[in-house]
This record gives sequence, C-alpha cells and structure tokens, in this order.
Amino acid sequence: MQINQAFHDWKRGMHCNSGGPRSRTRVESIKSTLLGRDDGAIQCPRTLPLALDFGEADPVATIYALLEQQGIDNPEDLRSIFRPPATPSICRANPELRRIKVATAKPELVLKKALMLGLCTPWLYDPARPVLWTRGSLERRLELFDGEGFYAC
Repeated sequence: MQINQAFHDWKRGMHCNSGGPRSRTRVESIKSTLLGRDDGAIQCPRTLPLALDFGEADPVATIYALLEQQGIDNPEDLRSIFRPPATPSICRANPELRRIKVATAKPELVLKKALMLGLCTPWLYDPARPVLWTRGSLERRLELFDGEGFYAC
C-alpha cells in the first residue's frame, strides 16, 4: 500500500528522497511565492508599492524639508493626515519597482509614501511602530501584501 501511495504522489508531482546520502546528488533552483496571489485557497494580494527617487539629494533632509514646506511639525502628524492602514502587512523588497521622482511629484503623494516607508522594516509594515526615517528606509523599494488570507499548518 505504501509503494502504491508513493507512486501516486510521484505522478502528482511530489518527489521524495532519491536515495542514500550523497547518492545521485543534484542541485535545483526552486523559485515560488505566495505573495501577490488574490485567488485560490491561499491569498496574499499586493496592496501597495512604495518607492521614492531622491536623485542625488539626501533622502532624510529632503523629507524633513518637505514636511517644513507643508507646515507639518512632526512625522507622526502624518498619521492623522493620511490615516495609514491599521493592520500589519508583509513587505517584500522589489528592486524593479518604478520609483516616484520626489522633485516633481505632488508633496502629498511623497509624504504619504514616506510615512509608509517609515512604518516599514524590510519584511513588515507595522502601524504601531514609530515613524523612522533613515536613508535606508526611505530608499527601499517595497511591495506590501495583505497576509490575512494566508493560513498554513
């Protein structure tokens, strides 16, 4: 019965151990993601791309100057203006995301994206975290994903 089950698993695409240690070794590259799926049993749809282009300017100085130009005293004040999502999200770096040019974009759009980037680590958007702006955080290219449809046992 076990051999029969193993054969059926193999036919469905499930491949198991091919033998003893170091026998018939092979290297295979597997690339797959659940992120970005909005259909099927597991859903993690993309909710928001975040990427700003500061050109040669210092990102932190540029954002604080923009805050001052808009009459905003503190980065935390942006929460009441833009009302960022209240639930955490999964983040993934994506170097291919098109960046928004800070020098030519609307200040509201830039500040909203900067707020969101300040609430992200490379892996997590956390609305409970303080707004932290560093060169690294503001220059990230992140995609946010809603992980509420994900469940694994």
